[in-house]
Amino acid sequence: LNGEYTAFSGSTEWSTGYQNLRDINYFFNYYVIDEADENDNIRSLKGEAHFIRAYWHFYLLKRFGNIPIMDSFWDGNATVEGLQIEQKPRNEVARFILKDLEDAKNLLHSRSVYSGFRINKEAAMVLAMNVALYEGSWEKYHANDAFAPETNESQYFFEQVITWGDELFKAGIELNTKDNDPFGAQSGADAFANLFNKQDYSKVPEVLFWRKYSVAEGVYHSVTTLLASGVVDSDGAAGLSQSLVDNYLNVDGTFIDPNDVKFKDFNETFKNRDPRLTETVMSTGHKFRSATVTRPMCVKEYQTGESDEIKKSNSEILSPYLTGDGNARNITGYHTALGVDTTYTNSSFWDTGLPIIRYSEALLDYAEAAEELDMCTDDVLNKTIKVLRERAGVTYIKPSEMGKDPNFSDFGYEISANLQEIRRERRSELALQGFRFDDLMRWGAHKLIVNKRGKGAYLGEDGVLYKSFNTSVQETADALKRVLIDNNKWMDPLQALLPNGYQFNPGRDYLLPISPDELALNKKLKQNPGWE
Repeated sequence: LNGEYTAFSGSTEWSTGYQNLRDINYFFNYYVIDEADENDNIRSLKGEAHFIRAYWHFYLLKRFGNIPIMDSFWDGNATVEGLQIEQKPRNEVARFILKDLEDAKNLLHSRSVYSGFRINKEAAMVLAMNVALYEGSWEKYHANDAFAPETNESQYFFEQVITWGDELFKAGIELNTKDNDPFGAQSGADAFANLFNKQDYSKVPEVLFWRKYSVAEGVYHSVTTLLASGVVDSDGAAGLSQSLVDNYLNVDGTFIDPNDVKFKDFNETFKNRDPRLTETVMSTGHKFRSATVTRPMCVKEYQTGESDEIKKSNSEILSPYLTGDGNARNITGYHTALGVDTTYTNSSFWDTGLPIIRYSEALLDYAEAAEELDMCTDDVLNKTIKVLRERAGVTYIKPSEMGKDPNFSDFGYEISANLQEIRRERRSELALQGFRFDDLMRWGAHKLIVNKRGKGAYLGEDGVLYKSFNTSVQETADALKRVLIDNNKWMDPLQALLPNGYQFNPGRDYLLPISPDELALNKKLKQNPGWE
């Protein structure tokens, strides 16, 4: 995002993609099964191979655009002469990916056979919708820049989303709701949260494809402990952005005004909002985890005095970790809540499952493609955006009745009220699940990036967040003074690192460069725009 790529920045992604494609084509090259022995289980395994080949081509397409299609086991000896393969136009690559996914769909078992534990027919269909939507919107929103393909086939790809979606709808998959949640959800918030904080999703049809972890089998992760201590990974202190928080509607389906003075109060920020906000971003009342740390976050004013009542009140305070050291601190006031299992026991400490493909993605893809094709009727919205909002517990109001939100993201071009709410819903439903960067790239959304940087919660001395700290302790007071804030006292953690905001280069940074090493090996390759 900051325009810091060098000519060699794409080398790892290029190698990773093509090494995996070579592996999967090795399988296809040596796949020999007598027709009499090729039963449904074997055919489904072959379908998985088609899915994986499609996945890695999509991986490369998103990063490099025009790429060589590795449709077979190229030159077994991997000679330089045998690997002089030219790039194909990106829309031709996308068509190849969709063909692989069509083959996968026709070979794969349905989700029900392995309960989503293996690649399956429905998962392949959702991936196809993701691919078609990505390419269709890329070709539409990059139609007049250096990244446009020679032939604009955006309508074809949007239509493909609808075609795949219509077939997927026939599979009868349902969203996980408080009425059918196998974990006993008491609310829409629980039903949504339970898609990310449980060990086993075999009985959750919405989770089409997922990864299982097991301490007993030595396959586990440290997400629970990391999130509980305010850490996301080892790369540095982290925090969610105010922009994400501002994306969520009120629970009654109306817009918020992010400029309302009430949002200087940390707790007011979460009051009567879309329940997905409080399941995604840590707020007062939400546990960091259970068992060893049983107190939930609690942001309220620290009081001075020695009475038992004051002592009890102060003992309940557990503020965002703004004063910690190193990575174990939060830099925006907004901790990640998504994926935190607040009911875990020590035996399930390390093995919450990972949803990889959800049915929700398909609903969002379908609504967006329909709107791009000018066919987003009330019926389309009712079976996509409406059911997602109502699952979460948000009142659904038709976008045409709401009009446009004057505070919504300005993409630098006009979008309809429908598309605004579809994009909002996409960000709310898919937050922290690996979609946002790809969405910004395909939407040509550099106006949201260039000269911008992520902000955080209000930390003025008059706000409850600041007052929740005991500033009579000098160490705490000094730590709060080190928190970077802007002139209006909102946290601004990147102001020193990015004084002018992100320096994304719209004429270059939408695609990675092809490494000079690869260009030297394959003389038929052409460099991406801005990197020549």
